[in-house]
Amino acid sequence: MPKTEAVICFLLKKAAPQSLGKTALIKLCYFADLENTRRFGASITESAWERDEYGAVAYEIPNTAREIAGVDVTDHPTHTGKHGTDFCAGERLSDHEWDLSINERAVLDYIWAKYGRRSSVSLGAESKKTQPWIAAEKAGTKELDLSVVAPEPESRFAHFARVLEGVDLSVRGTPEEIAALEDETERFMAPFRLEALSNGGC
Repeated sequence: MPKTEAVICFLLKKAAPQSLGKTALIKLCYFADLENTRRFGASITESAWERDEYGAVAYEIPNTAREIAGVDVTDHPTHTGKHGTDFCAGERLSDHEWDLSINERAVLDYIWAKYGRRSSVSLGAESKKTQPWIAAEKAGTKELDLSVVAPEPESRFAHFARVLEGVDLSVRGTPEEIAALEDETERFMAPFRLEALSNGGC
């Protein structure tokens, strides 16, 4: 399963049995790509993100969601008279098809814990406060360049070494519990720790 589909499935399973509106789904994918870029230098979905009046958008997200077997799609008019779409995890949406690494799952767990219950309006407003949005607005461009938040390649090892010095590697928990940690250093280390544990590390 391609990464974009896997991210959509993961988020819809998190929301189940509730649905996610089109705008909320798009924004959650944006924040997931942004956080993964901030931590590891690359997005998960590799979507083409742009600015519009409602915040960051990538039109392939809802288009892809419509094509996934097991995703229930409901089209409806909104209270403003515009077209709305809700996506919901159906019974055929299966976990074993998700091609997501431990690191990516940890990022998605973190994003869901932080943004999963917020309204689409709130998520749209929040996306306008991010560095890619601010940089694009200053430059007068429509495209959002997520790489503006990526760590510099030459500084990644030094940053990782500094973080390691202050981390309690004895912390244990489920991926969801670790990803939801409020301490920034612990969140940064969560995927590395989880990967070490999964490989039999201490």
